[in-house]
Amino acid sequence: MPNKTIYVSDDDLPLFERAQELSGDNLSAVVVRALRRFIEIEEAKEGGMDEVRVLVGTAGYHRRKRFTGVRLVRWLQSTGDRKGTQILNVYRTAKDHYVLHTRTVPYWKLSDGDPDYMGDPKNWGVGNGLLLKISTWGYDWEAFKVSGDYTLEVFDTLEEMKPHVSSELYQAVVLAGDNPEIEDLDI
Repeated sequence: MPNKTIYVSDDDLPLFERAQELSGDNLSAVVVRALRRFIEIEEAKEGGMDEVRVLVGTAGYHRRKRFTGVRLVRWLQSTGDRKGTQILNVYRTAKDHYVLHTRTVPYWKLSDGDPDYMGDPKNWGVGNGLLLKISTWGYDWEAFKVSGDYTLEVFDTLEEMKPHVSSELYQAVVLAGDNPEIEDLDI
């Protein structure tokens, strides 16, 4: 078995000693695992991808999920019952899968005595484009992560995802996938 020598500075020695304690004296396995993760992340970055972190769960109980990918499309639409807004993000992962992350935000009442609530199309919400307008201002609606339900679905292919999204969203994903996120211009 080939040997590799790694030189460690005095300042980093406690880090290596702690890693060896946690690994049960198999520091080589820890180094190899860290190198695999490092290479995976750096190669993904070279391909225009980054680490993505999303919430999953229902209001009051959320967990975080993490993967390497690139967001292709962000989409806002009214829920089927017109009582909320869905914020959909479609990502392509480093392993060429497609992720559909959906956040469903219920419309809020303006006050307990007010029968009209913010989601009414004549006032707020997707109906008159307030959330769409806010998103064009560069406002990150995800800043209010305390409300809403979050789901994450992974599809092996774009075709597999097609029945789970609107035709307009599907078309936007197809267009985004056909074009690079960043185009280098020689101007």
